[in-house]
Amino acid sequence: MFDDLSIWKWHMDFVGQKHAEYLFRIIITTCGFVGFILGYIKEQFSITIGLTLIGFFISALLTIPPWPMYARNPLKWQKVKKVKKIEHNLTYDEYKEDKKKEKKKSK
Repeated sequence: MFDDLSIWKWHMDFVGQKHAEYLFRIIITTCGFVGFILGYIKEQFSITIGLTLIGFFISALLTIPPWPMYARNPLKWQKVKKVKKIEHNLTYDEYKEDKKKEKKKSK
């Protein structure tokens, strides 16, 4: 059913999140400021609320969906390390130390 959606990237990278938040703040602040000025001039608070809500919906449309412009800097993940079976419920570091001790004893 959702196989057709695999062509879309459903994530934002960290740089994209920063840009989306910045865009959201700019749009909300600008619409709020313009709405306040126009509402003050016209003496109607509904203009202020209306323009702020319009700014909210525009910014939500531009920033909430994971648009491709927000996924331009993907993370480079480290390769997975193969871990040998850990014996006797030791932590990985303890296991490594034990192996080093065994090598020193065998020399």
